Amino acid sequence: MKAILVDDEPIALEVMKSLLSDFKKIEVIKSYTKPNEALREIGKLKPDVVFLDIEMGEINGLELAESLMKKHNNLEIVFITAYSQYAVEAFEINAIDYLLKPIQKKRLNDTIRRLKEKNKRYGIGSGQETKNKRALQISCFGNFLVMNDQDEQFQWRTKKAKELFAYLWLYKGRAVSKTLILETLFPGKTLEEGTAILHTTVYMLRTGLRNLGFADAIHYVNECYQLNVYDENDLDGLMKIIDKGNHEKEDIEKILKIYKGGFLEEESYHWAIGSQQRYKKMVFSIFDEYVTARLNNHEYSLFIETCLQRMHEIEPFDEKVVRDTIKYYGKQNNKASLKIFFDFYVERLLKEMNLSPNKTTLDIYYRYYYKNA
Repeated sequence: MKAILVDDEPIALEVMKSLLSDFKKIEVIKSYTKPNEALREIGKLKPDVVFLDIEMGEINGLELAESLMKKHNNLEIVFITAYSQYAVEAFEINAIDYLLKPIQKKRLNDTIRRLKEKNKRYGIGSGQETKNKRALQISCFGNFLVMNDQDEQFQWRTKKAKELFAYLWLYKGRAVSKTLILETLFPGKTLEEGTAILHTTVYMLRTGLRNLGFADAIHYVNECYQLNVYDENDLDGLMKIIDKGNHEKEDIEKILKIYKGGFLEEESYHWAIGSQQRYKKMVFSIFDEYVTARLNNHEYSLFIETCLQRMHEIEPFDEKVVRDTIKYYGKQNNKASLKIFFDFYVERLLKEMNLSPNKTTLDIYYRYYYKNA
């Protein structure tokens, strides 16, 4: 596995490099004292894992991790810090581990073991391990659907069983502490009540997964639960397109097919809100960049209209999308569609936000609607 190190202290980098030199499976390909340099070069280096300090003067490591993961899909993050208070935020970002300075060799052994297990399970750095493997098929945009490779759908016994599976799946094969699961999925329950429900829910999941052909899919070790199953999912497909950059029409068409709704949107899981917002912003930004470039080039195809409609669904009160849609219909002198769209927008804005369109938007609408009147 290829690794890069990021820490604003050169001595700390040397210590970390020395510690990792004892692990034959880890190859440190570059070290950085300047976080922004790592961000610029991540796409070229394509590491499998980043060992990343959190407290850095130039940028916070948590923020850098999110930016790195946006640029390079399937990247693993190991946070290294002298402070324990960032642990929850670190795992919300889906870090595979969190090491406290000074790093103990035994603790680092555990981290490398987790990386090796992930490598074996998902084929990180090789592409060979996943061949001929049975895979769950997972859709997570809009409704959350889980099927085997025979298109047999997982039959959830309870809503909590579905939520627990989604929660463990989001950790991408990393172990999740029992305490964190109880606090997140069973708030308000006593320890005894929560534990009893959790045990029952895990049993139902194991039984359901076994029926789909995935035995031994949930491990319990050291007070942690871990989902041990290979899957193919639309989130990975979306991130692969996003990481590509310079998106053409075929990329946008693929995103339109994948992004049928927000991430786990129909499930309303409070713990998924952060990820939901992050992916929504990514998709919206790509649509906006694509549509703006085409409109500036005076292109008014039906495909542009489809993109504008999807953008409006994602952000129904975004004034730029509204103005771009007005211009799209106005430039074609399609007053009927222009009026239908604008009337619907005004009605919804008043009903849901108790607001009226701002003056700039109104001026643009009147200019196109009464053009040549």
